[in-house]
Order: sequence, then structure tokens, then C-alpha cells
Amino acid sequence: MNLKKEIPPQDASKPVLVFSNVELEILHFIKNGMTSAEMAILRNCSVRTIEKHRSNIIRKLKLKSSQNALLIWIMNNHHILNA
Repeated sequence: MNLKKEIPPQDASKPVLVFSNVELEILHFIKNGMTSAEMAILRNCSVRTIEKHRSNIIRKLKLKSSQNALLIWIMNNHHILNA
């Protein structure tokens, strides 16, 4: 399953975001309410690895580093993850 997507910018002056397949998978997991520990078990990796992916997503989205900010972004952009 190829989950790599380019997310169109809100306007032409903003750069296009590109998430890795793993980052998109993590976004889907978060959207479905999974914890980092649950994600780590499914991906057969450490919780620290999941947290690093979350951190990379937050950095790419230029969000303040908090779980709530990422969750709010997912809720506001769920149509992107459903495409």
C-alpha cells in the first residue's frame, strides 16, 4: 500500500508538504486514537521511534510541539487522510 502523498498548499505561496509512508501511517493511527505504545507494537519498533515520527510530522506542519496541536490538525484535515 503506497501512502506517500503530497498535500496541496492552502495557497500558491506555501510549499507542498510531503509525508513519508510511515508518517502517513502514524497520522492514521493517531486519527484512530492509538497510543504511541500501540503503534510501536504494530510497527514492531520502539515507542521512541514513534515519538520521533510524531516530532517530524509536527515539525513539517510547523505546529507547536504538543499532542493536542497534532490532533487538532488531524481533525481539521481529515479529508486529506481519507484521500
